[in-house]
Amino acid sequence: MSTVIMEPEQQPRFGALRAEPPPATLARLTGAAAGTTWTAERLGGDLGYPNGGMWRVAADRHGEGPASVIVKRTGPMHLGTFPVWRLRADPADPQWWGKEAAFYASDLARTGWTEQVRTPRVEIDDHDGRRDLWLEELTGIPGSLDVCRRAAAGLAAWQVANADHDHPWLSGGWIVKHVERQDLDNARTLAHPGWPSALERGLAPELRDLVAARVTDPVEAACRLAGFPSLLANHDFHNGNVGVAGNGAVAVIDWAYVGPGPVGHDAGHLALTFEPEGSVEPAEAWQVLTTAYTEALINSGWPGDPEQLRRSMIVSNQLRLGWWIDALLEVADRLSPEDLAAKSRLLIFLAELR
Repeated sequence: MSTVIMEPEQQPRFGALRAEPPPATLARLTGAAAGTTWTAERLGGDLGYPNGGMWRVAADRHGEGPASVIVKRTGPMHLGTFPVWRLRADPADPQWWGKEAAFYASDLARTGWTEQVRTPRVEIDDHDGRRDLWLEELTGIPGSLDVCRRAAAGLAAWQVANADHDHPWLSGGWIVKHVERQDLDNARTLAHPGWPSALERGLAPELRDLVAARVTDPVEAACRLAGFPSLLANHDFHNGNVGVAGNGAVAVIDWAYVGPGPVGHDAGHLALTFEPEGSVEPAEAWQVLTTAYTEALINSGWPGDPEQLRRSMIVSNQLRLGWWIDALLEVADRLSPEDLAAKSRLLIFLAELR
């Protein structure tokens, strides 16, 4: 019998920060001396994000110029309200709220990375039922194609180095649970009232055929993924989570969904979600990023079949991104014909990778 984990009462985002940073936190992250003055600025609004708020904390280093860090609040009282993306109280759930801090506190955040790619430096501060992550601030977000190429290669090396991980909080099955939580229904999507107008204004008619063939059943999704090798995955690997640290190293942030996943899934997702949209054609992003990842994975000693890796990249992302067409239909009347055509090309590109 499974145990139901009750969630505590949820609190509003952006509760008060400490009156002063935790001892030595700013010094370790910014080099600021004791007694440094600092100010905090909220990042983002009061929407249902899976955290209790984010701040930029700037420390005045008395003549050296300000240095800043990012504070991200987590904890069981700040799970978020977006149905698909919210965190969960159950440690067995692939979206358990404590996973990101557990990752940063573990050897996984420090071992297996290359000199060019790493995770940000982090200080973890527990107080008042909350867990604040004080993170080294990065620049250059969203990452450029070259920065993301380096990130994909570094991720591959890290995955191979940590192939024998044994941390109990690394629950798997994130993609299958994601398909389940999207609650997609092909008949409902095909009956969406936005189709006629969107098609008239530039949406590709082939997308209706793609919807009819879409996998929405989590059991079938699990069967399709079962034959692929598994390595640790970030599961939120897009260029909005890739930046550059002060020493020039590429750093990857947002590890709230980390856990075992199909080999190559992250690299494929990085290529397909590249922002700003339209800055790089999907075919170019896919070729550059998946090639860099594949070469680094093999050079790091991964013993698998490159063709199986390619199929894993494609199938896992076709399953994971099945909700894109529903999201597009919801906003189609607010997009230009050019934007509709561009989004059609991306969806068709993803489908034709098969």
